[in-house]
Amino acid sequence: MKHVTLRNCLNLIKKHPDVPSILILLAVIGILIVSFFLQGCDNSEGEISQTTESTFLVKGTYLTDPCGDTVILKGVNKMSVFDMEDPNGSVYFAEIAKTNANSVRIVWKKVYSNENPSQPSQLDALISNCIQAKMIPIVEMHDATCDWSELDNVVNYWISPDILAIVKKYEHAMIVNIANEAGDANVTAEQFKAGYQNAITKLRNAGIKTPLIIDAPDCGKNLELIVPLASDLIQHDPQHNLLFSAHPYWSITDGATPAFIKGQLDNAANNNVPLILGELCAYGGYPGNGAEGTESCTAKGAVDYTALLSESAKHKIGWLVWEWGPGNGFYELDPIVYCPTMDMTTNGTYQTILDIQQDDVNAWAKDVVITNSYGIQKTAHKTDYISNGFLCK
Repeated sequence: MKHVTLRNCLNLIKKHPDVPSILILLAVIGILIVSFFLQGCDNSEGEISQTTESTFLVKGTYLTDPCGDTVILKGVNKMSVFDMEDPNGSVYFAEIAKTNANSVRIVWKKVYSNENPSQPSQLDALISNCIQAKMIPIVEMHDATCDWSELDNVVNYWISPDILAIVKKYEHAMIVNIANEAGDANVTAEQFKAGYQNAITKLRNAGIKTPLIIDAPDCGKNLELIVPLASDLIQHDPQHNLLFSAHPYWSITDGATPAFIKGQLDNAANNNVPLILGELCAYGGYPGNGAEGTESCTAKGAVDYTALLSESAKHKIGWLVWEWGPGNGFYELDPIVYCPTMDMTTNGTYQTILDIQQDDVNAWAKDVVITNSYGIQKTAHKTDYISNGFLCK
């Protein structure tokens, strides 16, 4: 549009003396007003607006925020659904944030430990408080743990009206981890592929747009099964917005050497699998033939977490530490057998991580948070989107 000035107005009046000046002036004033607004909408000479998305997106092997910046997940797990002292995370999310974590994997179930139905209002509060603490809420359903038969029931829970409304409310900030560790060692590749294709279809048809995280079978450990299936599952997803998660409770006792760990993560990276380690811990591995299950919390179940950290860094694979604590244990036993080696904290506060001594049973937690060069404090990064309260500015 030609630039219009007051001088142009006077020239028009001189050229058309037969037309009342007032009409010409009114017409030109109208042009000036339209020109002003058009220029206000034109960013060609000013600041260019950044294209934004409505959710986090997986692009290639990396997660990106709605502003387009890459996010490498570095955070912790929190058994929120079992926490009766701080059920909404009003206190502990702020404590977790002191680690520099950019994300929290929130444990949720259809029922509480007392078998009463869990309350959607509590889940809403947990997600909200995690967002306020400027960390990505990753909600996982724990009901299908090591139980393939529960996968479809978990999917139906996600798309139930109350839960679906929560996901839609927070889709700009959250990630849906469909089912924690669904299936034991007997799940076949064919079963896994068909089961998750059905899950993806149901969730997307219900309107869920967030990234979907798919855990490996064999209680989260079988990364090898996922690798050749990942591409087909991504193509099946109309949004192509999937992450895959392994829980590497690969014990030293069972032969998980640094070379084994390197081979596992190299294989996933070489096959372009968008991977995270959804549960990373120094204990919890298979304790060996003839050992009691509770011995997974001892040296028999030790995992080379330092190798996991270093090998993950090579491929920019994100990870989430298991678990903030306290409260890890074998609650199905009578009496309960507690597992303090897997608790990052003793009372849910960051100070108890700072207070950890070298010979404490959970000394690894201080290393993975503070000391290790690949740990949370030294490598976790919050993008501007997260730091700005989950807004593109």
